[in-house]
Amino acid sequence: MSLEELGRRIGVTYQQIQKYETGANRISASTLYRIAKAFETSPMFFFEGLDESEPAQPVASRETLQSSLALSRIPDIEVRHRLRALIEALDPEGMR
Repeated sequence: MSLEELGRRIGVTYQQIQKYETGANRISASTLYRIAKAFETSPMFFFEGLDESEPAQPVASRETLQSSLALSRIPDIEVRHRLRALIEALDPEGMR
């Protein structure tokens, strides 16, 4: 199935499907449900094999990964630590 066809079936653009595919955008529960229906499966299909006894780990956003990568390129470790502290102070959830 093409991105265009999947997008048409669930009511979004193919560009939005690309963003889901690359992780640039998160998929809401309702969209996941529509995707499952488009593939004629249950939404639970996407969760098969997950260990229910372990707590879910947050997924780093692309912005967080880019910030971490940018910080790692700063040669002075003290500057790096201070920048990280500043970023965390401004957005405590952003660096996790």
